[in-house]
This record gives sequence, C-alpha cells and structure tokens, in this order.
Amino acid sequence: MKKECEKIIKFLSDYIDKEIDEAMAVIIEKHLERCKRCLSLLHTIEKTISLTKEFYGEIEYPSEKVIEKVYYEVRIRYTK
Repeated sequence: MKKECEKIIKFLSDYIDKEIDEAMAVIIEKHLERCKRCLSLLHTIEKTISLTKEFYGEIEYPSEKVIEKVYYEVRIRYTK
C-alpha cells in the first residue's frame, strides 16, 4: 500500500462524517479520483454504515450526564 493511501485511509471515517476541514476534504477527493482502491474502500465503509443503520436503526446515545459519570468512574478505577 502506498504511503499516500495510508494517510488517506486514516481520514476516511472523518471524511464520511464531514468532520474534517475543507482543505483535507479536497485532498481526499482528489486522491479518490485517481485511486480506485481507496475509492472502493470508501464505498465499502459507506455501504457498511448504511446496512448497519438499516438493520439496527438510528443509535440513541446516552445523555451527557451518563457519559460524564461513566468517564469519571473509569478514570477513578484505572488511575490507581
């Protein structure tokens, strides 16, 4: 695998979730125009996400309060 592909693959999930800046999105899109392997991987990830949502439905996330409590419990237990 080319080094450029390795760099792109690291950002594919963030690209799909639109959690990267516009400059990085442009870099990824230009790479995908010329790299069938990475484009295929992108389509596979997107299809997996789509099928998962179709099967399980939308995920209900716990409240911020629950997340915070779990975070602190884990932190207390594993920092000893």
